[in-house]
Amino acid sequence: MSYLRCTIGRWNIDLDSEEGREAFRMIHTEGVRVFRQQPGFIRYRLMLADPTTTIAVAEWESEELGKPGAQRYREWLRSSGIAEKLSLETYDGEVVAAS
Repeated sequence: MSYLRCTIGRWNIDLDSEEGREAFRMIHTEGVRVFRQQPGFIRYRLMLADPTTTIAVAEWESEELGKPGAQRYREWLRSSGIAEKLSLETYDGEVVAAS
């Protein structure tokens, strides 16, 4: 089975604002590109839960590939300036059922 990372993002900006839409645009283009460049990356999804909360899910072939890949993405979040707009709470583990 694969390795999954689920992250709750608590933003200090209104995600329906122009600033929020710009952050999503950057994640959709540059951030997803960072993920795709990592070995073992399978897929990424980002959900808007409410005006200041997102839930992200990233799937990897293994924990050994997923942890360093996720670290590279977080480095990109810092360098892009997005990291200063949110706090992250991450849960991770082996996928035990999938369809």
